[in-house]
Amino acid sequence: MKKTIYQFVQYLAASTFIGISVYGIISSDFFVVYMGWDANEKVPVATSLLLGLGAVTCIVVIVVLGGVLDRIMAQEGKDEGR
Repeated sequence: MKKTIYQFVQYLAASTFIGISVYGIISSDFFVVYMGWDANEKVPVATSLLLGLGAVTCIVVIVVLGGVLDRIMAQEGKDEGR
């Protein structure tokens, strides 16, 4: 049961990170200059900092839960080998 919950949280963090990254790409000047899209309203500094903090938090969650899941999988492998 723990393993499935950890996997769900890891997948949720990865999906959130991808969403934040895509939002950052779409709201950047790349699409305005190279793709010819209309200029978007600039993102406030506080929002940008919160999105950056969210992205870093997602990365930390992915790394930590990856290690935990590796230990769980290794323990399950040892238990089956007995």
